[in-house]
Amino acid sequence: MTSTRSVRQGQVEIGIIEHNGHEYAALGSSVIRRDITGYVKYKRNHFWLTTWAGGTTMLDCRSEVVGRFWNGGLALMFRLPKGRFIVGYVIDGDGSLFRGELIDNCDEDEARRHCQMVADNWAEVDQMDEAAELAEV
Repeated sequence: MTSTRSVRQGQVEIGIIEHNGHEYAALGSSVIRRDITGYVKYKRNHFWLTTWAGGTTMLDCRSEVVGRFWNGGLALMFRLPKGRFIVGYVIDGDGSLFRGELIDNCDEDEARRHCQMVADNWAEVDQMDEAAELAEV
């Protein structure tokens, strides 16, 4: 039997899966300084940032797809009040991991450029991880 739950410790969530009597844990969503990790949910024609368990919305605001990658990844930007943005990368759509950062004191064009830069970096990291996994096989 498999069950899942999450535990929050400050601004860090730990996702826990119990399967066949064993417990597995991994970092879930987190907010550490300007770095943000969460999971995206797509509904009502925009993306929401949620916790690992998906039940708690971390962020519900206007989102924009800034770019698309060959692997299905997206450069994603969330607009916050007062010239602030959360920009980053999600490897796929609904339910996938989002890695990004909070930026401020910029206009939308600067935020889009920064979003693409952050997303390019994470897409490269994911591509290197995939290549390393294939080399192990």
